This record gives sequence, structure tokens and C-alpha cells, in this order.
Amino acid sequence: MQPSSLGGVGRDASGVTIGAIEESVVAIVRAATRPSVQERVVAHAGVAVERAAYGVLGSLGELGPVRLTDLARQLGVDPSTASRQVKALEERGMVARVGDPGDGRVARLGLTPDGAAALELLRGARHRLFADALAEWPAEDLAALAPLLARLARDLVAEGQRS
Repeated sequence: MQPSSLGGVGRDASGVTIGAIEESVVAIVRAATRPSVQERVVAHAGVAVERAAYGVLGSLGELGPVRLTDLARQLGVDPSTASRQVKALEERGMVARVGDPGDGRVARLGLTPDGAAALELLRGARHRLFADALAEWPAEDLAALAPLLARLARDLVAEGQRS
């Protein structure tokens, strides 16, 4: 394996530098998760939530009603951390506990109408952030990037789920 100019190691069969892709993904993640960027998204959405709350709302929006342990696993946090984040959203009326139809002793967490509305506002603000960042890109570059980025995301998610 050959080191890349960015410090990564290895090339795949087509000659694309894996290190350059890795460094770019890391840079995107760092930029998107910077507190200043998250605060701007929240401010543009007009929804006063903690940064971590967006992840909880987004996960519940994707998964639907789930057990706390499943939510914590999705978020990659300890259940006690997820519980604190959920409690703050419950107090704001954005998340509610509902009975589990399969086990009456267990509660599932789901979005309330207020939580779903807040999530839509946050997604809209995030969409505007990306639209602004990509405003100068030619349409053909965006069309080429979108499926490749989606494929990379799917593959990285699958890799992260391997045990």
C-alpha cells in the first residue's frame, strides 16, 4: 500500500486514493458538527434546542417509536446519556413515551406533533446550509456527487454495524 499525499494509506484497484477520500469525509464531518454550524442551523430553524437534541429528533423521525436502548444504539451513546437528552425533549413537549404493543412493561419514545414540526424546521435549515455551500457548483457536478456520496454513506453505515 502506498501512502497518499494527505497521510492516508492505500489505493484501491482503480487508483483512487482512499486516504484522500477519508480526509475529505473527516473534514466534512468536522465542519458539519462544529458548534458554530450547529448553532447557525438551530438559529435559522427558529427552534431553541440543544445540539444533541437534533440527533435525537432526527433518529426518532427516521426510526419511529423505539425503545430507549435502541435510540441510544442509533445515536452511539450510553443509554443514560440518551435518557437525559430525551428527558429535555419530553419536558419541551417534543418527545412522548407510548406503550409498547408487544410488551406493556416497556415504553417506546416517539415524536409529538411539536417534535415533528421542530425536526422539519431543523432539516429545512440544514438543507439551506448545504444549498448555500453548493450554490456555485455546476448541476452536473451535483448530479455526479449525489449518488456517489449516498453510496459511500450506505457503505460506511454498514461497516459501522459490523460486529
